[in-house]
Amino acid sequence: MKLAAFDMDGTILEGRLVFTLSERIGLDGKVRTIQGDGKLAAHKKTAMIAELFTGLTRKDIESAVESIPLVKNTEQAMSTLKSRDYKIGIISDSYTAAASVVASRLDMDFVAANDLVFEEGVATGKVNMPMGWEKIDCFCRLSVCKRYHLEKHASKFGVQMDDTLAVGDTRADICMIRHAGFGVAFMPKDDDVKNASKNAVNTPDMMQVIRLLDATP
Repeated sequence: MKLAAFDMDGTILEGRLVFTLSERIGLDGKVRTIQGDGKLAAHKKTAMIAELFTGLTRKDIESAVESIPLVKNTEQAMSTLKSRDYKIGIISDSYTAAASVVASRLDMDFVAANDLVFEEGVATGKVNMPMGWEKIDCFCRLSVCKRYHLEKHASKFGVQMDDTLAVGDTRADICMIRHAGFGVAFMPKDDDVKNASKNAVNTPDMMQVIRLLDATP
């Protein structure tokens, strides 16, 4: 058995959920300002953005993520991995309410993401962040330490780290890309991500990840 973990926004999906959501309610400017503030810790940004989504329903979030197209050949790539005895899942600093929709569509085995707090189906503006970096002293300091959750799910399924695949596109993915047995920078958004692995995909086609795997001795 092996395990493959994928970032969601910009990797499995062509777009990013927080931008799709914020554009629908006219708050995209505020979201981009928060994300662009270099003085704020990443998990603080997550909490501030969640506050902006107060009052949205779970259905609003599901509708938004369903409107974002999958990257080309994602379904084929996931099916291929499943046929090769991989456990597959999403590790994302987006929201479980959205990632679970994508995971269900792709018949995935696990999801790790931030949990928006809902009361009677309505977002309260609060968010539970699983973090994990504080447990392994990871450098990322993110709301979801992707290395920690990669290790956690590998252990859960009895998979050695050498038999893990991690795929992502931004700096938030660097810790899991570097730590996986086979890390892939997928359409890397900057040089730091590109340099995180010798394996890079520069065309938006998920089957390129499979081809990289097949080309590796």
